[in-house]
Amino acid sequence: MSSQLAQRELSRIKEWYYHNYPLCLFCGHYVREGDLAHVIRRSYSSEIMTLKLNTGLAHRECHSIYDDCPGQAVYLPRMPEVMYIVYRLDPQYFFRISEKYPLLFPFFERYQEVNMGEIQHHGEILTLQYLIQ
Repeated sequence: MSSQLAQRELSRIKEWYYHNYPLCLFCGHYVREGDLAHVIRRSYSSEIMTLKLNTGLAHRECHSIYDDCPGQAVYLPRMPEVMYIVYRLDPQYFFRISEKYPLLFPFFERYQEVNMGEIQHHGEILTLQYLIQ
């Protein structure tokens, strides 16, 4: 996909999130103005760059924490769901980055127990907090 086509598709996805699920991918709070964030970095895979499940609205601060500060990112409320999406999209990538989030290991160990069918976007995921209760 050309970069112009990809950018148009990402703009369309961002608008979709604003109209249908305007909550931050990472903290779960309402997003008035924000970024379209990627769960798996855009540079990692052009194949999933425009996949709706790999994207979501995010506050700039939450997006920055996720991208640059894994030690702080574990405290973002939706990180169990975000990492589950990574796990579903690309298990190899998940195992490569999961070591950066040791506080989330109790969740990671239980991901195989989650019985979910097709997921189109991150808003379809009910909270995975129940996994370690």
